Amino acid sequence: MNKMEYLENLSEQIRNRRAKALVLTEIASHIEDQKCAYLADGKSAEEAELLAVKEMGDPVETGLQLNKIHRPKTDFFLLGAMAALTLLGIIMQSIILAGFDNAAASSADSMRTVFYNLAGFAVMFLIYFGDYRFLGKYSKHVYFAYLISAALFSFLHKQLFSYSQAHRIWQGFYMLFIPLFAAFCYAFRGQKGKGICKATSLLFFNTFFLMYLGASPSATMLLSVMTCLITLCAAAYKGIFGGRKQLQTGVLLSLSVGIPLLLLGDALLLGGHIYLLADYQIRRIQVLLNPAAFATEAGYQTMLVRTQLADISLFGGGSVGKVGTLPGAQCDYIITCLSAYFGFLAALAVVAVIAAYFLRSLHISLTQKNRLGFLLGVSCSVILILKTAVYLAMNFGIGMTVSIDMPFLTYGLQCTIFNFLFMGVILSVYRNTNLFPAESGI
Repeated sequence: MNKMEYLENLSEQIRNRRAKALVLTEIASHIEDQKCAYLADGKSAEEAELLAVKEMGDPVETGLQLNKIHRPKTDFFLLGAMAALTLLGIIMQSIILAGFDNAAASSADSMRTVFYNLAGFAVMFLIYFGDYRFLGKYSKHVYFAYLISAALFSFLHKQLFSYSQAHRIWQGFYMLFIPLFAAFCYAFRGQKGKGICKATSLLFFNTFFLMYLGASPSATMLLSVMTCLITLCAAAYKGIFGGRKQLQTGVLLSLSVGIPLLLLGDALLLGGHIYLLADYQIRRIQVLLNPAAFATEAGYQTMLVRTQLADISLFGGGSVGKVGTLPGAQCDYIITCLSAYFGFLAALAVVAVIAAYFLRSLHISLTQKNRLGFLLGVSCSVILILKTAVYLAMNFGIGMTVSIDMPFLTYGLQCTIFNFLFMGVILSVYRNTNLFPAESGI
């Protein structure tokens, strides 16, 4: 049996199309290596190939074994926890909305949140069953379309959208850039310091370009920049850029810590001139440090949350409390309302599940041998973790009051779509762990 016959028989045992291409490439390479060894021993080309093929074993048995290894993977914990958290979010939103006098609006919003989550699951599964390598291959083309879309939106948004709608869409552009940035870090692999400079320049160009077009500074913008910097640190630590990875990682970590410290100093000492912060944004940072000093104005919601948390019981009282009457509570204070309604133990259980969920997603990403999968998984995991941390801090009265969502629990079309999009990327990376080739060298 020659090499072509062997590979044909073996390929018939491999069910997955992507796995088949990977396996055939690997086996063909092994055969060629062994063939070269026999040629070096003085065997003829035909004899060397036959002996090399024979050493590979029975093609049917080998193919069946490889088919067991190279198949799509499914993380049932992530899928199950996602479904459970989404259902809990819908229930809590309905409970909060039921407190409003306008029953029609309450009913309509409850139906909308079901639709939003169904749309989110559709987006997630579309990405889950797709090939994430598309973004690595066409990152420049996708980014060009991204820039054109942002420019067109800047030109048209005043005629077509309200201020709040436009603000949410600008935040969407920041979110979309996160996986794009990961793909560019992959594209700059092996370029050492030059690749890091390219990635850093791209990050700051994109941020200031969006601000120039009309996007205002926000928590979403800051979290997006922080996520990209952490992704950059992970790429350096993994040795993706090549060169002195310890030095690269140290410099990038300093930059990642320095940006939020500069933001804090700018707000407290320089009046927000560097980051072009508005007065209300500066006040939010001041409230973070001393909410009691602003209890009757900007610190009111933080103090209200603290007061309500101080009164909750372990098993709840069946009421969302005063926090649940705040405008947008179904978006901003799901965990606080859940604590009051079902009790502190229930809230802690939910937080524990959420923590386990995102630790699992981060572990999946960090253990990827495919470098593009590693970068995409890390970037999507980090943004979800950062948003969750900020949201929980706000809901437990220790963080600033900002417009941020809690993945899977809060109300809103755009945030729901993006959260499921990010999870779709993570699940796609995990699904293709044994289907896409590992990359260890530069």
